[in-house]
Amino acid sequence: MKYPTFFGIDLTSAEAKPSACLGLDSESQLVYLGFLTKDKDIIALLDFYSPQVIAIDAPLSLPLGLCCLEETCLCQPKFPRKNRQCDQELRQHGIPCYPTSKKTFVKDLIYRGIELKTRIKREVQQAGQVIEVYPFASKVRLFGKTLPRKTTKQGMCFLREKLGEILPSLKPYSDILDHDLCDAAVAAYTALLYHQNRVEALGNSKEGLIFIPD
Repeated sequence: MKYPTFFGIDLTSAEAKPSACLGLDSESQLVYLGFLTKDKDIIALLDFYSPQVIAIDAPLSLPLGLCCLEETCLCQPKFPRKNRQCDQELRQHGIPCYPTSKKTFVKDLIYRGIELKTRIKREVQQAGQVIEVYPFASKVRLFGKTLPRKTTKQGMCFLREKLGEILPSLKPYSDILDHDLCDAAVAAYTALLYHQNRVEALGNSKEGLIFIPD
C-alpha cells in the first residue's frame, strides 16, 4: 500500500509552459518537486503516487448555466453575477481572483484545468480528491494580508522564509524555489490541510468550490 501523499499543481494555461508540481507526505515532508510540461506526464506522476488529495491552482468549473466560455455560444449563466459563487465569496473576503465569465482572459487555463481534473478521475488509479485551490488566498490566510509581490526579490525572500517555517523540508531547496514552485508548495500544503479538515470551502458543491485554510 502506498503511503499518503498530497500534491499541489501550479497549472499553466498551455503545455508550452511547464507547470510546477510539488508533493508532500502526511508529515509535511517533501516527496516530489519539479516541472512537467505535458498533461500526460502530470497524469503519470499522479498515477505513480496515487495522492490522497490533488490541489490544482486553476478554476475547475464554470458558472452554472454555462457549457463553455465561447461568446458565440448561446449558453448563459444561471445567475446575474456571471462569475461563480466561490469567486464572489473570495472577493467578499477582499481577495481578488480570476474572472470565470465569458469575458475572462484566462479561458485557456480554465479549459485546461477542467480537462485535467476529468483526466485524473478517469486515468489515475486510486485517484483521491481533486480540489480547486487559489494559492494567493491560501497565503493571505496563512501569512496575512500584507504580502509583498511574489515577482519581486523581497516577495520571494518573504515566501521562502514563510514556507520554510511551515514546511521545513523545503529549506534545503530554498535557492531553487521560484514563485511557481512556491505556489505549488502552498497548493500542496492546502491539500494536506484539506485532508486534516482544516480548510474553509467557498462556493457551492453544484457549481464548484475553492478551498482555503481556515
